[in-house]
Amino acid sequence: MCVRESKSFPRIWIIFLVLGLAQALTQADTQGTADRQELLFSTAEETLFSTDKAKFDWPWFGNKTTKGTPAGLILKNDYSQMDISSFSDFERHPCRRVCQQGQTQSCYYQLVVHNYQRLGPECQRCQFDERACAAEHCIYGDGVASPVMAVNRKIPGPAIELCENDTVVVDVLNYLGEPTTMHWHGLNMVDTPQMDGAAFVTQYPVQPGEVQRYEFKADRGGSLWYHSHMGWQRGFGVAGHLIIRKTRQANQHAHLYDYDLVEHALMVQDIFYDHELQTVRNILINGKGRNHLNQLPDNDNRHRYERLRVTPGYRYRMRVLLNGIANCPVEFSIEQHKLLIISTDGNDIEPVLADGFFLTSAERFDFVLNANQLSKSYWISVRGYEQCDGRKLYQGAVLSYRGATRTELPQGNILGSTQSRTLDADNLLKPTYSSQQSRALSAAPVLVNDYRIMPTIAAGPEAFLRLATAEKDNNVGTVALRSLQPVPWPRNTRFRTYYSSFSLRRAPNGELLFQIDEISYIPPDISLLQGRNLFEDDGYFCNRSSLVAQGRNCQQDVCECLNVIRMPAYRPIEMVVANYMTNTHPYHIHGNSFRLVGQGVVGNIDDLRNIQYLDRQGRLPRLPDHYHAVLKDSVQIPGLGFIIVRFISDNPGFWLYHCHVEAHAVQGMMAVLKIGEDYQMKQVPARVRC
Repeated sequence: MCVRESKSFPRIWIIFLVLGLAQALTQADTQGTADRQELLFSTAEETLFSTDKAKFDWPWFGNKTTKGTPAGLILKNDYSQMDISSFSDFERHPCRRVCQQGQTQSCYYQLVVHNYQRLGPECQRCQFDERACAAEHCIYGDGVASPVMAVNRKIPGPAIELCENDTVVVDVLNYLGEPTTMHWHGLNMVDTPQMDGAAFVTQYPVQPGEVQRYEFKADRGGSLWYHSHMGWQRGFGVAGHLIIRKTRQANQHAHLYDYDLVEHALMVQDIFYDHELQTVRNILINGKGRNHLNQLPDNDNRHRYERLRVTPGYRYRMRVLLNGIANCPVEFSIEQHKLLIISTDGNDIEPVLADGFFLTSAERFDFVLNANQLSKSYWISVRGYEQCDGRKLYQGAVLSYRGATRTELPQGNILGSTQSRTLDADNLLKPTYSSQQSRALSAAPVLVNDYRIMPTIAAGPEAFLRLATAEKDNNVGTVALRSLQPVPWPRNTRFRTYYSSFSLRRAPNGELLFQIDEISYIPPDISLLQGRNLFEDDGYFCNRSSLVAQGRNCQQDVCECLNVIRMPAYRPIEMVVANYMTNTHPYHIHGNSFRLVGQGVVGNIDDLRNIQYLDRQGRLPRLPDHYHAVLKDSVQIPGLGFIIVRFISDNPGFWLYHCHVEAHAVQGMMAVLKIGEDYQMKQVPARVRC
């Protein structure tokens, strides 16, 4: 009896210990996989940025490859320990790979958003030796010290490279002194609307010292990007590339190029100094560039330029996006090279051979560059317009052929280059070229998306259709680009048309108010998606119709409220958006990509205010139904002009609709599209803040 008791006693405690350990592990796992983690880091900056034996949790082992169906999320807590000196980019990330059919991964990342400084105290040897900058984590920029907000000590933030259908898990750690969010620009978040990153629309902001876990499926390929959607943070530097590649079998342009390297992804950004937010001072390419405060020539070696290396005889896919803060459209070109443009906003198009292209904020273009020139260095030039034109701002980067001296700069000025050798489009599609295949084209450069040249309605619908559908033209407008995919609706589809406008007015106190439908946006107090059952729409929202019903005249009165435009779900939707200002403005909506079927200039404000009447008269031309209208998520509205976009409203939810110039969105040029009814939207956690 006593012997049996002495043997059974430890077994009982072993059982209790096992049960207790299992419960503890379950709690730890639940905590680790929660959508939102609210962790306070009292010694955040000392722990993260000290160089003295600090460690950083880096969960590489959370990435597992599966075959067949897309992988489910696999997360573990046995994260490996890495020295934080190598945490800032993802060059060795296992999800950075050649995409294969039937193989997906669950990809984990950590993005630390923090205050930093351009040419800060960590920049010691970097000021004199460019090769030392990476080791010192120095953001040199244009050599002007200024406060910034960085991601993992980088501007732009580290590029995230994925394969289509990968599962993405990103922990965003907020080490700022203010709230933040992260928007995944170009992903419609059909299954995960709460991951869109729009503050008080699809989520609550991430408070200082908190962590937000974003988890979603990379359900499309293309050149996308991530950026903060709070205040001026995107302007301070919180942005980076999100590149989602397809398998070679699914990539319809794979035969056009030999290499697709992240080193050839460029982010162009206009910047301000210190906190002079309304004054654009320079344009940088991947965070680098010449300083316009000095009078040194462009090819002085004291300037720091981004360098792209290529090998003669090969073709390279390059990706360019504009992170526009002020209203500064830019023109992009490469000295003595033609650009075969194959994609816009991450959507494949029929290739267009051009000398250059224009970008407004948030737009992206991918092109193929054939390295078939002499082995030397060439200028990549970016010229700013509108607000940037007042200071004559421009910037350069260097295209350097292997065989040329690494430190060699091109001869002459950045904007002084001319197209001296060009190639026929048919020859560009071939893998090798001879000198006999080169020929001179028209002296006038071929430019794509030139905001300065738009069809006018005075010329009539026939002129618009000739320009929009022209096979070859020196001006290839955005509306003339052709998608590789037909429109997803049958011919003669009847669309429900919504008329909207971008405008500017001055309040009685002198403040400039940027508006949509002549209403300045006031953000809500609770997140609309999570808290949609806590309020009555009519008592909480406003829009143009509700204000008219109240007897308000927003052309005369200052209208400021939560502007929500309601649209039915699962219907063909058409938006006609007028621009009451003389400058071009970039239009962007969340949750939906759209087909651009019309774009042009009206020319005077009175007609624009009666655009619905003009449309009924048939004076706003549209592309024919059989045309493969270009698919985009951001597009320019010409000054005193309009755009017409179409989409199927098959993604119910609350989705931001705004101008993508940061300064304008911050000052009220924003609204919300409520697509569908509350019961049609995805069920998400309420997460109400008190």
